[in-house]
Amino acid sequence: MRPWFFAALLLAGCNNSPLPEEDFRPAAEQTSAPLSPGTRPVRIGEQGPSFAACGIGGDVIAPTIPVRAAPFEEAAVIDAIEKGRTLFVCTRSIDQRWLGVVVPPAAAPQEGCGVSSPVGSRRPYEGACLSGWVPAAAVRARAR
Repeated sequence: MRPWFFAALLLAGCNNSPLPEEDFRPAAEQTSAPLSPGTRPVRIGEQGPSFAACGIGGDVIAPTIPVRAAPFEEAAVIDAIEKGRTLFVCTRSIDQRWLGVVVPPAAAPQEGCGVSSPVGSRRPYEGACLSGWVPAAAVRARAR
């Protein structure tokens, strides 16, 4: 190869033309609409077909906590539950900060909501009781 070829290649890499204007902010900051994580149904049967669909019980220990449609602070609030309320813990978020729960009616806290017996496979909860996501720090686990 000729020495002038390397010089031309080096000069081509030193292009001083201005870059097009780009918005280098994260995509979340570029939109004017608020982010929405959507809905993530609570899954039951996470422990397999030999165990109850929601194998852990729990009690709310915070004064009032929101029940959200997905395990994110930005998710829509679908209800709220008060301190002392009994619930069934069915699953956890990947980061362990959120619990997927099924909440029996306050008038019948022992009602199983269809989650006390085993189910054949993992699936979203579709029963009549309230289900959603609550902060793990607001719930004390207990044996059922």
